[in-house]
Parts: sequence; structure tokens; C-alpha cells
Amino acid sequence: MLHRAISFSLALPLSLSALSCSDPPPTPAAGGVDVMLSPPSSTISQGRGCNAGTSGAFTYVIGQPNPGKTIEDGTKGVTVSCTIKANGDFDASIKGTDANGKQPVSFSFTGTMKDKATPASNSSAMTFFSPDTSHLYTLAGFPLCTVGPVVTYKAGAMLTDIDCPLIGSPDDSVSGCKVHGTIAFEYCKTGEEQN
Repeated sequence: MLHRAISFSLALPLSLSALSCSDPPPTPAAGGVDVMLSPPSSTISQGRGCNAGTSGAFTYVIGQPNPGKTIEDGTKGVTVSCTIKANGDFDASIKGTDANGKQPVSFSFTGTMKDKATPASNSSAMTFFSPDTSHLYTLAGFPLCTVGPVVTYKAGAMLTDIDCPLIGSPDDSVSGCKVHGTIAFEYCKTGEEQN
């Protein structure tokens, strides 16, 4: 009696075999801000007053600026976009519903981190929107924002305080606010991604 060896080959459908070998999807960018807007110093305000909240000072919050407590892009209507490069350049934005006022708000920050221990060395520009303040920007002719002290700064992530002596509107010479708070972004692009 002859016995023949029979071999079987099991081939997965292309879509399943490709899926089993592919990398998991990237973690979405995440951010957290806890930032207070208040009246600017009289030495810099040139008569501008802050319209934040109902009293001219208000803390706006999206997520939490702490490691592991940030909110991911696409969660609860929040949008996060960020690029944080190893060379110190950063560009980050977050928008969503403010946890305190329950109104839509948006923040964006751009700048360069030169010295983690010296905030004055780290210049930044900020834009902000809320229904009570409308759009506010770092204005030409006024001091830039400063960033620090820095808790974390590495390619793809940052956690730091931010201070702006004045953000305002170029079309409105009577309103403007001082800014102080903490911002965090993680799982950001590093600027080295392939196109």
C-alpha cells in the first residue's frame, strides 16, 4: 500500500494577512489647557480692558494639562493638532467646549523653546477665541508670550506654563487680556514624519 504525503497550504485572504502584519494605528494627538485671562497691567494695556467671563477675568479649561489626563483629538468634540520638534520649535492648537463656561473656545500656540529653565528665553505667540472675548492675538509692537518653567519638552510632547502680557485684536484698541496658565500636548507630530 502506498501512502502519499499530502501537504496543505493555508493562505489568508490578502486583507487579513495585510492587517496582521501592519502596525497599530498611531495614538491620536492629545492636549490640555488651563488658562486664565485677566486684565492686563496698566503699564502695557494702553487703556485696554479684558472681556473674559462676566467680570473681566476667567479661567478656560479643555482637558487637563497633566500627563495621562489630556484629551485626545476627536473625543467629546475636541480637536487637537500639534507638531513639537526636537529642535525646540512648536505649533499646537486645541479647540472644544470650555469646561467652566460651557462655551466653544480655541487656543493656538507657536514658538521656540530655547532654555527650559528660563521662560524669558522662550518666545511664543498665542491666539484665542471665546464668545465673550472674540478673537485675540499676540499683537505686533507688544511683548511676546513666554513659555516656562518647562516640566516636559521633547519631540512630540510638551508640558509648560505660558504667560502673555497682552493678547488683543488689531481691529479693537479697547480690549485685550493678560494670560497665565498651563498647557500640555502629547502624541504630536515631530516634524520628521514621512510625507
